[in-house]
Amino acid sequence: MAAELHAARPQQAAGGLALGMAAQWRGEGSQHQGKRPYQEDCWALVTLGDGSLLAIVADGMGGHAGGAVASKLAVDAFVHAVEQGGGLADGLQNANEAVRRGVQDKPGLDGMGATVVAVHVRGDEVRWISVGDSPFYLVTAGKLVRLNADHSMAPQIDALVERGMLTAEEAEHHPGRHTLREAVMGDPLTLIDKGSHRLGPGDGLLLCSDGVQTLTTEQIVAGAARSANDLVEAVLAAAKDHQDNITVVKLERSA
Repeated sequence: MAAELHAARPQQAAGGLALGMAAQWRGEGSQHQGKRPYQEDCWALVTLGDGSLLAIVADGMGGHAGGAVASKLAVDAFVHAVEQGGGLADGLQNANEAVRRGVQDKPGLDGMGATVVAVHVRGDEVRWISVGDSPFYLVTAGKLVRLNADHSMAPQIDALVERGMLTAEEAEHHPGRHTLREAVMGDPLTLIDKGSHRLGPGDGLLLCSDGVQTLTTEQIVAGAARSANDLVEAVLAAAKDHQDNITVVKLERSA
């Protein structure tokens, strides 16, 4: 996977790697379709006019055509809103409206949608907004902390393990584990996670599609110490049957 350096928004290539720079922060992203015959993830990394950094990952759903269309519509609309001076909430609203119009224009794509996780990093603060199950991680002092909520059924199923109603193995293989409770599909959004966090000197950030969760927490932390491309390669090396699309955007402080 080739790497390119960009001062602003990188152009994406399938399976490619791109980097962006902003005051105090740098970012890079990489993706692979895994063992799927198509890529439904989309991502962007943008240096804004004030030098801050915007990153977004969308994981499409709705099959080859629908998922790929929905994720790209969502990312492009989100970035456009923020580049025009809007906040993260404006970006999400724009993304949801873009998917709604996409279905309206092509009724055959009814049911398409995407998860969205987006962050804005400026100085020592990161703000995020997300819908769906794509994780946003803080890597700090050798630990991995998920900052955003998981809008799939996984948290509810894991709660059954804590109550002794399921075993850990049953929960891991539960058929409803990855069912989404919310996604960007053009309908009014009822589950939106948003927040902010003050960052320390050695902190790093990872935005991912859920395909990265093939790895254990320890493996993600180890991969985060290297490049986004290395983390994607680690997922592929795990050789999981039916591996989902994988996208990783890594943000860290500039040297």
